[in-house]
Amino acid sequence: MNGTAIDVKLKNGVPVALLRSVAQASGAALEWDGRSGTARIVFAGQLNVYGDTVSQLGECVIQNRFVPGDTIVFRMRATNALTGKVAEDAKLQVRLSTGEVLDMQLGNHSPDPQHPEMFWTAAYPVTDQTPKGTLAYSVTARTATAKGEFKPFNVLPSLLTIVSPDQAAGSESAAPTQGE
Repeated sequence: MNGTAIDVKLKNGVPVALLRSVAQASGAALEWDGRSGTARIVFAGQLNVYGDTVSQLGECVIQNRFVPGDTIVFRMRATNALTGKVAEDAKLQVRLSTGEVLDMQLGNHSPDPQHPEMFWTAAYPVTDQTPKGTLAYSVTARTATAKGEFKPFNVLPSLLTIVSPDQAAGSESAAPTQGE
């Protein structure tokens, strides 16, 4: 199991393995309740954390380049790795390379109340004092029994970049024309 050999014996023609061996090979722990005489396999809690960033000015269009006066909106979801359900009891935090930590809030962000779209958000205002260049970040998620982390890919389209208004205007006018 998962590359681990498990000792299996035949008992009355039926293959039998120790429950502890099966639990350990699957990455879980075994808990024994002596009062009830029952065993419980407990899998390590893992949260899948994923999301994106948008501009508060950009009507929920995914964006990675921001100028002073704009606000970066971090949108994240954390789900239980075993069930796939949103971990509504999770605490999510955005950790910025500036040393700042933003607490995220869970809410319904769907325009259709019949089909709620639950995810966490946090807003980060970009000011004239925000350092220009790449703004690295990660998002951590924790419940009482599980945790997870999101880090964007280390490629330019995934990294947040803070630019001056002049740089932003220059890049728009410097867009290649057809045939270049």
